[in-house]
Order: sequence, then structure tokens, then C-alpha cells
Amino acid sequence: MENEGTNDALDAAKSLDLLDKMKGIDRRATEEEFQNFMHRVTEVEKIVKQITSSDEQEQKTGMLLADEILNKNAKTEISEIGELKVKSSRTIINKYKEEKKTDPGQMSQEAFMRGVEEDVKKRAANRKICNERAETYKRIGNSAFKDGNYEKAVTYFTKAVEQRKDSSVLWNNRALCYMKLKLYEKALEDCEWALKCNRANIKALLNSAKCQKLLGDNVKCQEFIELAREKNPHLKNYIADFEENLLHCSEENIGIGSGENSID
Repeated sequence: MENEGTNDALDAAKSLDLLDKMKGIDRRATEEEFQNFMHRVTEVEKIVKQITSSDEQEQKTGMLLADEILNKNAKTEISEIGELKVKSSRTIINKYKEEKKTDPGQMSQEAFMRGVEEDVKKRAANRKICNERAETYKRIGNSAFKDGNYEKAVTYFTKAVEQRKDSSVLWNNRALCYMKLKLYEKALEDCEWALKCNRANIKALLNSAKCQKLLGDNVKCQEFIELAREKNPHLKNYIADFEENLLHCSEENIGIGSGENSID
């Protein structure tokens, strides 16, 4: 691994300071972005499923939803005979009969399909690029963590989650860096994000318990342990070992335990 030197340490320290100052605003903005992102993914998956359905009515519904996405200003109305009209694209879906298309500007079923396919491909390509960038930043962060340079690791895991907010692995990795830096509140926030991605994530649950223990809140610590048992009954022995080791956990030996203290 390249030795980034003093400049990297200073840059990382500045990044941490900026994170502190922007904590409130950044947290709200990030959560809104995350929710919007997950909503868009679900929306596109639903439309693609409808369009590729063998049911003709499902296909029509999917095409209409696709048109609404591709034409944000589209207006719809239902006529007296049951026709659903999309005014801006002049597309008419008649649930009682099929009519010949006489308007040259009218969008056909094939055009709908092409538009949706192009949109899906574009989203997939963008997601692939973001995932590749996230993986690159993650590798640098992992290397810095293994070298004990936790400030630098935080910087690169932060870059990674900016590219991929739906990865519990990235949130957990940054949380562990914060724990090494004794920034337990920040670690808890990242564990919370990891649990938004996967409510049963064992690492996020147990690291949350450990942070609460180190912050002196034994009640919340136990709550996270019980939640870990509830969500992961197949890991009851592992959780029992963690709970026993946690009795000896302190800031001086924060590394006690096993999987929950390693990055992925």
C-alpha cells in the first residue's frame, strides 16, 4: 500500500471536522436521498414486471406508468366511455376496444417499450458505474483500516457511501472506523443506516450494542442484543459468545470479539 504521508492525515482530519459541522443538515439530506433512491428502484422494477407480464391489462398499466415517468408533465383523464387519455403524449388506452392510431405523434406500444428499456439500461449503467467507484473507494478504505489509519479509512468509506447508499457493508465499515476513533455516536448513526438497508444485519445490531455499552447505556445495549436474537435465531450461540465477551469490553480493548469487529 502506498504511504500517503502527513498530507493525507491532514486531509482526513479536515474531512472529519467538516462532517461534524454539517452533521445535522447532511444526515437529513442523506436520508431523503436514500429513501428517494430506494423508491425509484422499486418503481422501475414494478413497471418492468408489468410491461413484461403475459396479462394484456398489466402491460397497458405498465406502459401508462412508464409514460408518466418519461413525461413528468403528462395529464390523464377518463372519458365517459372508459378511455384513459394521457394528454401530453396523446396516448389513448381504451379498455373496451383497440383503435387504429391515426395521430402521427401518438406513441405506440413499441415506443413505450423502447423508452422504458432505454431508461432501465441507463439506470443500470449508472448504477454499475457508481458500484465500481464505491468498490474502489472501499478497497482503499479497507487497506487504510488494516494499517490502523482510521481517519483515512473514514474518508474513503465516506466517498464509497456517497456512490452507494444501499450497502450495509459500507455503513458497517465506516461505523467500525468511528468506533476505533472512539466516536461512538457517529458509529451508532452508521449502524442505523446499515439497519435501514437490512433490519436483521447482525454486525450492525451487535456493534450498536457495543457502542451503547461503551457510552454507558446498558439498557439500550441489552435491547440491541435481544433484537439481534430475534432477527437472527440461527446465530444464538454466536450472540451468546458476544454477550459474554461484552462483559469485559472497554475502550482499551474495543477489539474484543470476532466478526463484528472486522471490515468486509
